[in-house]
Amino acid sequence: MQRYPSTALSIAQALMKINPRMSLRTATTLLTICENEGISQAELAYLMGEAPCAISRAIDELSRDWDNGEGAPGPLVERRPWTQDARLRVVQLTDHGRAMRDLLNSQIEAARPIVAAA
Repeated sequence: MQRYPSTALSIAQALMKINPRMSLRTATTLLTICENEGISQAELAYLMGEAPCAISRAIDELSRDWDNGEGAPGPLVERRPWTQDARLRVVQLTDHGRAMRDLLNSQIEAARPIVAAA
């Protein structure tokens, strides 16, 4: 029986090809933020089944400058105060992060015929 990697793993590997500095945890954190923009750090840790300190490190990494291959480097995410309670922080994509998400989406769409044929 031939085995195929999951879609999530394939997407994370595509992210790591775009930028080899990206670890699997950082890639999956970014993908989860893309699907749940405006999520709190605690909710993100719960959703991913990770320790809050591990998610905090991944968000710290995503908050540094990244090159998405389309211009000047910049952070992919940022922490912002929650509008209803300034003591809480939510994680948002930056414009640079949205460009990375769009690049990933185009790669996923390009791979869709391959996946459908399997």
